[in-house]
Amino acid sequence: MAANFYIAGIRKDKASGNIQQVKVIKAGTTKKLITDREFVARIISLGHTTFQTIYWENEEWRYGAMIHVIDEIFLATNANTKKEDNLESLPEF
Repeated sequence: MAANFYIAGIRKDKASGNIQQVKVIKAGTTKKLITDREFVARIISLGHTTFQTIYWENEEWRYGAMIHVIDEIFLATNANTKKEDNLESLPEF
């Protein structure tokens, strides 16, 4: 399943360590934006819009895990065996 948007980076809150913002890339474009994690969670919760991690490796983009929502405001990746495509493993900005 191809995602509508990709998350390529994260920014954590210094006090809590929780992800507060994400770097989003629209599928099929080079358009990027930084937005709040809660906004992305709400869009996913509405349905019809999907997000997936993406990361740079060996000079090319690699598609990672699909993203789902927990408790309507937190983002999480679908479980798999690859550590590098988890949200927490994405580069911080």
